[in-house]
Amino acid sequence: MKILYKILLAVIIFTMNACNKETPTTQTNVMNSMLTNKNWYLDYSITGTSTKSYVGQSTYFVTYLKDGTTKDSDGLTGTYSVEVIGDQSQIHVQLKTASGNPLEVIYNIISVGETKLVLSKVVTTGTATQLYFTNK
Repeated sequence: MKILYKILLAVIIFTMNACNKETPTTQTNVMNSMLTNKNWYLDYSITGTSTKSYVGQSTYFVTYLKDGTTKDSDGLTGTYSVEVIGDQSQIHVQLKTASGNPLEVIYNIISVGETKLVLSKVVTTGTATQLYFTNK
């Protein structure tokens, strides 16, 4: 009976460990599926202690398409990729401005869900800006 109990316990432990393997590829696949083919509207941003609300206004939005391209309401287009660097999930965006100049932006993904997205980026002053989006 003790041997059967030990075998059963070993199988349970093995099964729990086998089902709990999260890889960076799994993370990026899940995030991509939640990000893509939606218009993400900027509701508000927080920089330091300053909050700026865009709710109820004609506002900025960005769309991440399934083919790896992105476009926003400012007319910027480019490509993006979701990556996990260390323990941080990020969106790496390669854009071209209206005048044709290249621009790279890296956002840390704070959270992403079906209807809400929170990103963070560090601006040139060294202060992080958190951006709060919803899709409608």
